[in-house]
Amino acid sequence: MNRRRALACVGSVLLAGCLSESTPGGSDPGASNATNGTTTERPNTLTGTPALPTLEIPAENHCPSFGDSRVVCSVDADDGTTLQMVPSKTSATLPKATVSFTLRNETGATFTTNYYGWSVWKRVDGEWFHIAPQIVPEPAMMLESGDSHTWTLTIDNSDLDAASARSQGTDDIALVGLGGGTYAFGIDGWFQKGGYENAIGVAARLELNGDDLELAPTADLEVVGRNGDEKRVRQGDGGETFVATRIDESDAENPRRVLPEEAVRLPALRNLLASFESGVERVRLDTEQTGPFSTDTGVIEYEGETYRITPVDG
Repeated sequence: MNRRRALACVGSVLLAGCLSESTPGGSDPGASNATNGTTTERPNTLTGTPALPTLEIPAENHCPSFGDSRVVCSVDADDGTTLQMVPSKTSATLPKATVSFTLRNETGATFTTNYYGWSVWKRVDGEWFHIAPQIVPEPAMMLESGDSHTWTLTIDNSDLDAASARSQGTDDIALVGLGGGTYAFGIDGWFQKGGYENAIGVAARLELNGDDLELAPTADLEVVGRNGDEKRVRQGDGGETFVATRIDESDAENPRRVLPEEAVRLPALRNLLASFESGVERVRLDTEQTGPFSTDTGVIEYEGETYRITPVDG
């Protein structure tokens, strides 16, 4: 799905999804068999190609925008909403929680989507930030009218090193590294008559009650030394080097804001940011984790500070 790839790459040169949004060929081996017991099916008695369904979607969206898609948000849905994402609960408590989200299609038409292509977003200061996943296999999957599909999301912050940028599957999803706040779980797709150019987003909101996420280095990060206001650290066997420099906000043009929930999934970015401390203005990281970065310079805002991140030689 080209729309998903574009969405993951907007405004970021640091996210893994901007490097590779799918496995070669746009699909994952065995992905066509990914649907299982979490997809419920009813006999389909329709013949021919159904007309494009009419969905009543409010002009004001209370969920993430999914690019240019119109969005059916759970807070605006009712019993008469024919395409919706239904959460098993609307709030949960950290550090561990389990929530299910069920996509129901009662439109009379087939909804084409990608069960790997679920998204988790966080709302901060009135803005939605895409948290996970960043790397998604891209098979097309069909949800017939009368059918439903359920994802069960297990949130567990006990081991932050298990945080991943990759999609965790099509039904049972383990998600590590979420702090308290307002989230949304959703997916997008389209109807046959409308095509992917007229995509529809379907999402549900979730409140997570708990502490903010505190970013810490990965367990294998080693502090090599310090020279004045520069700190040098190493992760694994090295191989690539990145430098993060704290800069004045006035020297940055439109820095991209990064949340802890995003950074924890990207080991190199995480180790750079978590290595800053009082008196340190520059962190040099030798790392074997190169996936989260492109070769371009990036300027980000994190926790009220602005950083320029640059790949360097040696």
